[in-house]
Amino acid sequence: MHKYTLLYIVLCLGGLASLCAKPKSSIPDSLQVLHFEVNGVPFDMQRVEGGVFIMGGTREQHRESISTDLPTHTVALNTYYIGTTEVTQALWKAVMPEWNFLDDFYTPTHPMAYISWYDCQEFIRRLDSITGLPFRLPTESEWEFAARGGNRSLRYRFAGSNIIDSVSWYLNNAGFRQHQVASRWSNELALYDMTGNVSEWCSDWYGRYHLGTEPNPKGPESGEWKVVRGGSYDNCEANLYLSRREYLNPNKTTNYCGLRLALTLLDEPTLQVEEEPTMVRKVKLKNTQVKLVYVACEQPYYISEEPITWRVWDKVMQMEKTEKWSESVIGKTTDEWNHWLERCRKISYQPVDFASESEVATAIAQGVTYEPKVPKQKKRHWERNTRSIQRHRKTTKKAQKWADLIGVTLKEAEDPTLLQYNKEDKNNQPRWIVIR
Repeated sequence: MHKYTLLYIVLCLGGLASLCAKPKSSIPDSLQVLHFEVNGVPFDMQRVEGGVFIMGGTREQHRESISTDLPTHTVALNTYYIGTTEVTQALWKAVMPEWNFLDDFYTPTHPMAYISWYDCQEFIRRLDSITGLPFRLPTESEWEFAARGGNRSLRYRFAGSNIIDSVSWYLNNAGFRQHQVASRWSNELALYDMTGNVSEWCSDWYGRYHLGTEPNPKGPESGEWKVVRGGSYDNCEANLYLSRREYLNPNKTTNYCGLRLALTLLDEPTLQVEEEPTMVRKVKLKNTQVKLVYVACEQPYYISEEPITWRVWDKVMQMEKTEKWSESVIGKTTDEWNHWLERCRKISYQPVDFASESEVATAIAQGVTYEPKVPKQKKRHWERNTRSIQRHRKTTKKAQKWADLIGVTLKEAEDPTLLQYNKEDKNNQPRWIVIR
């Protein structure tokens, strides 16, 4: 029995090793690959057919917290090519022969690192002069579309699988160092190391996402940081989902950041994308939903169809049902509103915020939402207190001449604007929520 048990263990270990090893299958014939060679060093560029996809923190990506990859938005891309692997140290040396490599760190088959974003631009400029082709860094949207598998995407959390060990070198298996490129499984487009090994520079300046359909986005025109995607060998699994965004100073060099090449050929057809129509989004808050409607303007956004009601407030705060569930919430302090908003973000996993006065005015003007009426009970209460103050002041004025005889100054009633109903820490105006 002992020898059979030992044989069983050996067979299990062998099966586990084959699961994590590099696949032997070749690149599908239906995918077009461009082969190049520079000073004896070969590299391949994989064709990525143009398409439309939802970019950012989609539901399969993460549910932990609000992050910089929200809001999700639609992106349309033309056809392009992207490197099947990260640029290796051998290819970098073939293009930049004078580069000062430390002997202990030069490994031809490992990805290139310790390079700034501007170093990448010089490398690409020289590569262009050698090949006569316009190589470049991928845009952030091109990188994410390719990492997801393009039009062949199977909606994995990581590049090619939901089991990170099979496709990535990361904190748990990398031993705090780089590894040979293409030594793990590829994704749906036969691209390797899109998750882990080393992070990769993108061409975009870092900026917040915006709603609406964007054809071939290139990011902000300027900024302080450049986008870095993919994660590296010293990242944990929780930080390696495909939509996660990072950024670095373009002058900075690190041992965990390299690059992957992109290329667009001039004869590729341009993808025609129609403008995204007016949409409705629903933000789920516990067992209720808030309907947000698209507002078309220079910076489009979604705004709730109606101000926040007591029904929505109570659901988020997990309170008992109040008598007037359909009325707008007023009379809450700024701290109370901010606490409610944070709970909304944690519950919905959406970057909700309060609408500004101008956003509310624009939405009302477009007929998307409406201006609520002040509850009648509050209005009568205010009028009653105003009248009582006026009567008090008249009585005080008449009595003051008698009080002067004994040297006493009577105290007048406070001005109505200083009553508790209009104190600065109270907010008697209803609020709307938006996603920008």
